[in-house]
Amino acid sequence: MNILVLGASSSIGKSITKSFSKNNKLFLLSTKCEKLKTLKNEALALGCQSVKIVEADLQSPIIVTDLISESIDMIINVACASSSLKNYNIEPHRHQYYTAVDLSSPLVILEHFLKEKSKQGENTQLYYIFINTILSKIKSPDYSIYYSYKILQQEYMSGFQRKYGDIFKSINVIVGTQIDRTKETKKTVDLANRIKLAIKRNESEFIFGFEGKLIYILYRVSPFLSNGLIYIKRFLFRK
Repeated sequence: MNILVLGASSSIGKSITKSFSKNNKLFLLSTKCEKLKTLKNEALALGCQSVKIVEADLQSPIIVTDLISESIDMIINVACASSSLKNYNIEPHRHQYYTAVDLSSPLVILEHFLKEKSKQGENTQLYYIFINTILSKIKSPDYSIYYSYKILQQEYMSGFQRKYGDIFKSINVIVGTQIDRTKETKKTVDLANRIKLAIKRNESEFIFGFEGKLIYILYRVSPFLSNGLIYIKRFLFRK
């Protein structure tokens, strides 16, 4: 299987790369290619058939054929520019950056490979693993920009599903627990393994982490309660 990982240099991206290494061909896309050299060696040691480091910036116009000439069977999107962006911190002149990284560039890449897959006939599939946080499921205070980008991308994915049918398989991964973005941990490894399980079970969405499940349940019952819990969690985490 040929697997493309967007944002491969993140802690989650690294754990996913290792988890999906055995017997697969990996394409690791990042602007931080130096960080991926060690990861490439680790993936090869784990039984990866080949690893190509793709140096690209998602905020720039993407010409997919200039980056990858082979067919792709799975795209795992870990890239995100607005996950820690509070609404009042956004700078209007940078809106193109957030839009490109969190919306348009991943969709351009996805649609390109869906078109390629459709030419191969009905007995082929493209998986799209879309990784978000619990803030993509609820309208949390101060993070409506992030929520809006994630919801909009999911709407486009629904459109692709209608257009390409069984060729397209997507899994919406909701991270509902605090994860260190700078280094791999047991949580990042567990998340990577949970994604593999979701593929095996043919799931379309799951929430990873007890806290996220609780917040989502509370949100469905009372947005006031869930937002209160989020504020408490943010306060305790800062401490």
